Amino acid sequence: MIALSLLLPLASRAAPEAAACGKDCPSAETVKRIEQLRRPLPATTGYTEVRFVQMLDAPLILRGELSYSSANELGKRVVSPYQETTTIANGQVEITRPGKPVKRFSLKRAPALVGFLESFSATLAGDAQRLARSYALSSEGNDLQWQLQLVPRDAALAKHVKRVVISGQEAVPQCFEIEESGGDSSLLLVDALADTPLPAAPQRDALQQLCHRTL
Repeated sequence: MIALSLLLPLASRAAPEAAACGKDCPSAETVKRIEQLRRPLPATTGYTEVRFVQMLDAPLILRGELSYSSANELGKRVVSPYQETTTIANGQVEITRPGKPVKRFSLKRAPALVGFLESFSATLAGDAQRLARSYALSSEGNDLQWQLQLVPRDAALAKHVKRVVISGQEAVPQCFEIEESGGDSSLLLVDALADTPLPAAPQRDALQQLCHRTL
């Protein structure tokens, strides 16, 4: 299964309309915070991803670059500990590795990846309405240091993604933490935190403290 560190209209189409969110509609403060995150396109950022997979003895650490071109297109280039490029565009996923055949498949086969693409792209677009269609939203913190929590509304997505937590400073997201319903998780450090030195076997609680350090 493709890990979660890499969001898309597929999830939005399956989820209820924002007007139907009822008592779960995001607060005005949460909406304002999301709108302040809007970035011009195209956008690129370095990243360090730490995957916590139950079947592995130690976390997997990946480093590389994310490129965000539109609401439907995201690129992820891994440079360490191996080389791999994943491109998501128009509902399709393409994975290339040096010396290996190109892999292509529908994004529908990777619901966890759908969850990340939707949250990542809608956040960088500052689109609170789009996020509210796919997730129940809540926030805490202040303008200097904040955290957003996204819980899937759609039952099909919730089978794979338990929640997404986005942390940042001022108008810049710096951490995307994805908890899978099966117990695995992935934490993506971006922007100013992308080059953070890490131990060989980082602990999840220590990374969470790094992301939420002033909350």
